Amino acid sequence: MNAEDLKAAIPELERFHQRFARFFCRTEGRAAGHRYLTGLMLPIDRKNVENVAEQVGVPTRRLQEFLSDSPWDDEGCIVELQRFVGEHLGSQSGVLVLDDTGFAKKGSHSAGVGRQYSGTLGRRDNCQVGVFLSYASSKGHTLVDRRLYLLKEWFGEAAGARRRRAAIPQGLEFKTKLELGAEMVRNASAAGHLPFRWVTGDAAYGDSHDLRSLVTELGRWYCFEVSSNTNVWTTDPGWEIPPRNGSGRGRRRTRRRPTSRSPRSMTVAELAATLKPEAWVRHRVTEGAKGPREYEFARVRVTEKRHHQPGPEAWLMLRRPVGGGELKYYLSNAPATMSLAEMAWTGCLRWTIEEDFELAKGETGLDHYEVTKLLGWYHHSTLSLQALAFMKAMQRSWPKKIRVYQRAGGPPATCGGAAPSPVGAGHRAHLAPRPAPAQGCRYRIPSSPLAA
Repeated sequence: MNAEDLKAAIPELERFHQRFARFFCRTEGRAAGHRYLTGLMLPIDRKNVENVAEQVGVPTRRLQEFLSDSPWDDEGCIVELQRFVGEHLGSQSGVLVLDDTGFAKKGSHSAGVGRQYSGTLGRRDNCQVGVFLSYASSKGHTLVDRRLYLLKEWFGEAAGARRRRAAIPQGLEFKTKLELGAEMVRNASAAGHLPFRWVTGDAAYGDSHDLRSLVTELGRWYCFEVSSNTNVWTTDPGWEIPPRNGSGRGRRRTRRRPTSRSPRSMTVAELAATLKPEAWVRHRVTEGAKGPREYEFARVRVTEKRHHQPGPEAWLMLRRPVGGGELKYYLSNAPATMSLAEMAWTGCLRWTIEEDFELAKGETGLDHYEVTKLLGWYHHSTLSLQALAFMKAMQRSWPKKIRVYQRAGGPPATCGGAAPSPVGAGHRAHLAPRPAPAQGCRYRIPSSPLAA
């Protein structure tokens, strides 16, 4: 979005921001949120607080306080954001996608920072890692929730000083990335604003037996990528509850165990090697700017092996490039009547969250923050997700005016590029929201309120 695009979208932006008014304690906070949201959509090179403040005419110190210390309800904003996304992109065949992304850092004071592996960086380095949830449908896709992963080293008595400096609440407990992802899926299902049928993600999430169980418990289908050493059975495992011993004494056994007729489980890679050439079917999963995306797929009904025991019956789907190449493996609890075409489309939707990360980092400053406090990270990421969803909604109504690419193979988002000039005073008058009372505040009003 350039400044002229944003000026044309001001009426829609004001209506969009008004949806979140009740989550701010004061009109000053709401005004600061509107301006920060605006700044995240401007084509400036680095969307940190200082640059955003300069562009939208807000003192830097006050904008920093708004992000790191102002007690507005970012979780309420996420629920309302999901309502907005459901209205614009919602589909009964919608898909929730889980993934994480890294944020490179130099210091040691930012909440959760430490040496850890980041797929984004492609190595182990000093960084923060955020776990994100996105929503995808045939209408588009965008990020809808976020959690900051805190390394174990941030917990315990030795981390007391670091925790206080990053303003991490005392009662906050360690959670794995899988637990954070499960929490977001569970919350999205409970809120009910995003109609979805499927949940997907890469093997880092798909290998979790408990996460797959959760999706089933929620009454949804999963199509998760899994590792090549995942074990399954292609026939009845034949496990049974052993009978009591001959005397009939002793505790009754309730746990199934393998019998003499039980076949051994095999890895999905071993199973793939047994497939005949005619088992593979070519499917076009989406259209991209560089042409259609096509792969070859095969699938087999299997019994999952969970926690070293037979689990539920499932589909094992395999994917490879047309003509052969590296295999990808997926497990799905979809019914036996599920078409391969829909399952293939769902499994391949994981690329959408990678594109959303690229867009959010390039277009709405997701990784441009310079806050150190935990609350600051959540506030910044919430507004970045709002900006991304708003731009994508505008793209649907102004497809030729605002070029935020959503299709597979679309040109990568650039990191903004320097703005030709700061937003002028005339534009600032347009960008400032009309005064309106905040609603339903449930937080303590800060002693030093922010000015608009």
